[in-house]
Amino acid sequence: MCHCGRSENFAECCGRYLDGDDAAASAETLMRSRYSAFVVKNYKYLHLTQDPQTRSPADSSANEEFSKSVEFTGLEVLNAQEAGNKARVEFIAHYRDLKSGEAKTHHELSQFRKQAGVWYYRQGQMKN
Repeated sequence: MCHCGRSENFAECCGRYLDGDDAAASAETLMRSRYSAFVVKNYKYLHLTQDPQTRSPADSSANEEFSKSVEFTGLEVLNAQEAGNKARVEFIAHYRDLKSGEAKTHHELSQFRKQAGVWYYRQGQMKN
């Protein structure tokens, strides 16, 4: 089973996106592959799939710092909607804080944008 929760193995599912062999065909698939990138600590993929209009070195550093401090334990996709070149994906990422050992969740409503046929993560809003 892939890290993203789909029943395919990692190489056939998210691995092919992280390796650069294929581009995600939907915003949901991109979000799932980004979750897998966090799991396997592929920071280059996280950087490259961030919308060039919102990409910053500070985001890359924050993603790396967070990923190194946790162990991801599961993903729930609650909703995914696409309209033209824009999309929103609501998800909950489950993880364990490595310092405290505490189980936690990250609930986010993410926005995506498709540019020249490629989906990019634009920004996310934390949900309660």
